[in-house]
Amino acid sequence: MLPIIKKLIKFNFSSGNNIKYIVVHDTANTDRGADAEAHYRYFNGGDRQSSAHYFVDDKEIVQLVQDYNASWHCGDGRGRYGITNHNSIGVEICVNCDCNYEKAVSNAVDLVKFLMQKYSISIDRVVRHYDASRKICPESMSHNNWERWWNFKSRLSSSASSQVKNNSNLTYGTVTASVLNVRSGAGTNYKVIGQLERGQRVRLDIKVGNWWSIYFGDHGGFVCADYIE
Repeated sequence: MLPIIKKLIKFNFSSGNNIKYIVVHDTANTDRGADAEAHYRYFNGGDRQSSAHYFVDDKEIVQLVQDYNASWHCGDGRGRYGITNHNSIGVEICVNCDCNYEKAVSNAVDLVKFLMQKYSISIDRVVRHYDASRKICPESMSHNNWERWWNFKSRLSSSASSQVKNNSNLTYGTVTASVLNVRSGAGTNYKVIGQLERGQRVRLDIKVGNWWSIYFGDHGGFVCADYIE
């Protein structure tokens, strides 16, 4: 793994972080030169109302916020899915046009593996920004049914904490109800956005209370865990 270059910003964070998740983003900034160092300069330049703990490019891993503080990387979800700025570490992958993207992803894999081990984070709690707010992020991994994201997670499995259950139900589940509502959030108060039938296999992501976040269509949704086996 590359050494972590610590360049702590003076703005755009708050105190306190009870680390339970690692949230992966990409910068969505394809401008030439928009690497990890450039993002440090930007977020250290004033009140931006956003930030992340780490920025990773093809050559460097730069830390902007101490892990024990909250960076402002997923507050747009307002905690609806159980993932907040104050219980997660935010990792941004640079996508500047003059960056070797695949190398940046590899460096991010190394960093996330390190953080998983350091904080005993199980692989099911390594999530996308999408899982925290439904924003399509990391967008660079969203194409073809999030194919790159699932590949990214598969590359983490070799270092997953012993807390991870080696059980296929962490990845796939089968619907046991005759008809199962898919909702926009983790609870019956959220809008029904679709339905599944008995026997359907679904890909599971993270569990929030008694609800599974599932891969549904091109946007995802939540189903009651009582009806998934």
